Parts: sequence; structure tokens; C-alpha cells
Amino acid sequence: MTTPPFFTYQCDATDRPFCDRIAIMNLALDQVSDQYCLEVLAESQAMAPKAFFDRMYVYIQSRDCFKTPWEAFDPSPCPRMAEGSCFCTPLAG
Repeated sequence: MTTPPFFTYQCDATDRPFCDRIAIMNLALDQVSDQYCLEVLAESQAMAPKAFFDRMYVYIQSRDCFKTPWEAFDPSPCPRMAEGSCFCTPLAG
């Protein structure tokens, strides 16, 4: 699978590409050696991807060590925004 230029990482379970914000979620969950896409992370918690994203967003905003890189990342060029599958849109800042 070829990773589009916007995405820096690939899921170790599915090979799906994901961005820096999902990588930050992995770190917040102490996923260091294996990195997973949003869908796999959500499934591991028995949650829908949007609900999982929203829950992690709240946690990440409460921790400066995660919040700083989260806010430094610009999600605006995300190709998934056009499809409506990027959940950063209302939380971009």
C-alpha cells in the first residue's frame, strides 16, 4: 500500500495510513512499539472511531505533553476531510 504524502505513519495491523494526531493518540495510550490507525484503536476499546476520537481529544487537551504537538500539527491538508472521515475538522485548533 502506498502512503499518501500527508500521512506519516502506517497501521501495524492494517497498513492503513494515519497522521501525526493519530500517532499522538497511540503515545497517549502507551502504544510505542506498535502503532495503530484510528479504526483499530477504537475497536480495541469497543468504541466507534468518532466517539474514540472525541474521548482521546479531551484527554490529550488535558496533558501539555500531548496537547502541544497536537496543536502544532496542521490537519487542513488532510485528504480525508473532503470525504468527511477526518474528525479533526471541528477540533483543528
